[in-house]
Amino acid sequence: MSRTLIEDLSNEFFYEIFEYLDSYEIYQAFFDLNNRFQQLLNSSYLLFKIRHCYSQSKEIIINKYKQIFLHNKNQIFSVHLWILPDNNQFISSFTIDSSFIRLESLVFRPIESDLLISFLPKLIYLPRLFSLTIDTWSALKDLGNIYQLIFNLRKLKYIKYKATESDDFDITVSLSIATNEQQVSTIEYLIIDHPCAYNELYNIISYTP
Repeated sequence: MSRTLIEDLSNEFFYEIFEYLDSYEIYQAFFDLNNRFQQLLNSSYLLFKIRHCYSQSKEIIINKYKQIFLHNKNQIFSVHLWILPDNNQFISSFTIDSSFIRLESLVFRPIESDLLISFLPKLIYLPRLFSLTIDTWSALKDLGNIYQLIFNLRKLKYIKYKATESDDFDITVSLSIATNEQQVSTIEYLIIDHPCAYNELYNIISYTP
């Protein structure tokens, strides 16, 4: 009776398995097996989907994600981060640049408003960022600056923005109506999950095609 060894399975077989796994799980299970799997994990055929949740705060896990961001940034397809305040340094340590040539989707939930404002300008260097989902952790009185930074992302096609309401003040969106030069956004799907006045909504929509 013949036996099939793991070494006999094709690369395509493993790529299909990797489609269902988080990048940390892939590295943890396969990277140290042998040279073949190291080559597989560094191949341009493999795209990483990173999902880091708040329960994965152990230093060994965070360091593994940092390794992926450092050595495999050209293979990262999506990043989904659940961010607690004590994980802000983990996010701030990321260097975002044009070498993330395959990154198409980013999800931040929840994220502090100050951290979001400092992080959004870096996303302009991503050549294929098509989808962005934001859930802010702390309440912000005026969302105009955040929307202006979002509309500067010229490749974006999908944006969902949820802002935390406050009992102490009403949320406003200080955003002027878009000029002809500013109506260059590629956004096709705009989901707004926060209160705003009709005129503020009108001004936001004026930046979309």
